[in-house]
Amino acid sequence: MILEEEQNASHLVEFAVLETRKGFCKKAILQLQAVESLRCVVSLTADGVQINSLPTLDMTAQLLKTRGSHAFALRTEGEGAEAGALLPQPVLCCAGKKKLMLYRWGGQGFDEWKEMALPDTPACMAWCGDSLCVGVGRRYVIINAQTGAEKPLFDSNSSPPAVFRLPGLQEMLLGRDSISVFQDFEGRPSRKYAITWAAPPSAIVYSHPYVIALLPKSVEVQLMETQKAVQTISLRAGAVVPSPRDDAAYVLANNQVYRLRPVPVGRQIDSLMEAGGFETALRLCEMCSDRPEVAAKADGVHRAYGLQLLSERDFEAAVSQLARCASLDPREVLSYFPDLCPEGFPPAASPLDLKGHQMLRAQVSLIKYLNALRRRRAAPAGGGHCG
Repeated sequence: MILEEEQNASHLVEFAVLETRKGFCKKAILQLQAVESLRCVVSLTADGVQINSLPTLDMTAQLLKTRGSHAFALRTEGEGAEAGALLPQPVLCCAGKKKLMLYRWGGQGFDEWKEMALPDTPACMAWCGDSLCVGVGRRYVIINAQTGAEKPLFDSNSSPPAVFRLPGLQEMLLGRDSISVFQDFEGRPSRKYAITWAAPPSAIVYSHPYVIALLPKSVEVQLMETQKAVQTISLRAGAVVPSPRDDAAYVLANNQVYRLRPVPVGRQIDSLMEAGGFETALRLCEMCSDRPEVAAKADGVHRAYGLQLLSERDFEAAVSQLARCASLDPREVLSYFPDLCPEGFPPAASPLDLKGHQMLRAQVSLIKYLNALRRRRAAPAGGGHCG
């Protein structure tokens, strides 16, 4: 094992090797998780689960009964409180052949708790409060860790089951072919929409406000609230680990570790606008409205989107956007109509040539826009709407 330290927080970073620990384990590491709250590292190899202390990395325990396990899922105290769970202490679940093995934290280490038999070997699992959502065969089931009670959900169809918990949201994403379905911790649909990927994902992490998925031939990034792909990276990645502290994600591909870090929101909004993704850009503005620089960006998106809709002769939708833009000079809107363009104000580069019913529709929408503008300007200071 190699410990490295990030040297700076800029876009391009360097890592300095602090320590190389030989003999950390005898076989290849299949899964690894550092747990700051418990001051330990949990690792899994073909020999089973091993516990090492932090920061010394001295081995403190080997859970011998976990030999042959292929995955583990750890629920910490914070996750339990977040979900309103009743289990007071951290619980470690290890997936073995046709069974789950549970260990409870006893203050100094993990103690054996119970085993749960399954009809097939679990393919994946994630904690959801006091329960585990487990993919067994081609179906999903929620199992209460205390009582063992099972609640069957649905099948994963032709793709292997894939369960991913969304941190802090009390939601899970369950795979069904190339679709990820939102479920709450009771196994009920939590959103009316799902996320559609270019191919079935093998792993998913959440980096607000994006969902990052590993696909067979690429890494796909979607804005979760719009289910729109905003980026596709040509990497055949084998694993991804989130970094909650800086909203980054570390991806293993081509024997290299890549750090995916979100670009500033302003740059992302600009890129979406250049690609014509105005709806996605506006949704991103809403999701990041607490950031000071986003308000001005939202104003610009409304302006650009409204003028584009105007040029496309979608008048009602256009004025809906333009009325929300506080910085727009209304004469610029009128410049699209040669007969209405104020004297001395330059006409639009591509003025509209309207007649008959189209002209009537445009005039009705313009009246709505000008009335909305008049009401906003007549409102007391600080009472107007911006963005």
